[in-house]
Amino acid sequence: MKHTFGIADEEFIRGKVPMTKAEIRAMVMVKAAVAPGDTVADIGAGTGSLSIEAALASETGTVYAIERNPEGIALIGRNAEKFGCKNIEVVEGTAPEAMEGLPMCQVILIGGTGGHLSAILDAADAHLLPGGRIVLTAVTAETTGDIVRAFAGRDYSLEGFQMQVNRLRKLGRYHLYSPLSPVFIFTAVKGAAKA
Repeated sequence: MKHTFGIADEEFIRGKVPMTKAEIRAMVMVKAAVAPGDTVADIGAGTGSLSIEAALASETGTVYAIERNPEGIALIGRNAEKFGCKNIEVVEGTAPEAMEGLPMCQVILIGGTGGHLSAILDAADAHLLPGGRIVLTAVTAETTGDIVRAFAGRDYSLEGFQMQVNRLRKLGRYHLYSPLSPVFIFTAVKGAAKA
């Protein structure tokens, strides 16, 4: 059965670790285009919500969930068990150092860089197959600018767009707009730089 992206947020076991919301997760996975058998690295995996979506799409492939927060590490394990994802390998540590020893990947997801974007992109490039995709999310204007600058001169095509989600919240007889923070989603394809 084909997996449909955007598992409801409530389905995940959560703590105080930030989690990518369902609507954003669904679009990230559309842009990631994970295929059965793909090897995926999820850098800054948090609760593992994107790792779970990627593992379900990859089916027989492996997802490497890299996370430095001990609470996040525990949550990734618990969520992987809940969703029956035996193809997730949790890697405890900080990128880019924690990326050493990773196999070549078709897809790399970057949700957090801890201020090491350029070094993480160097490591990602070394672990990404030609034609592979890096999908990054940015929640600050500074990170958005950093990503655009970091890809200048690299052999990647880069596209990006901002996504703003408003959910409906019932209040009496009305439905109010309940906005989530806007997120910028970037997709970079290796070896496809545009002139």
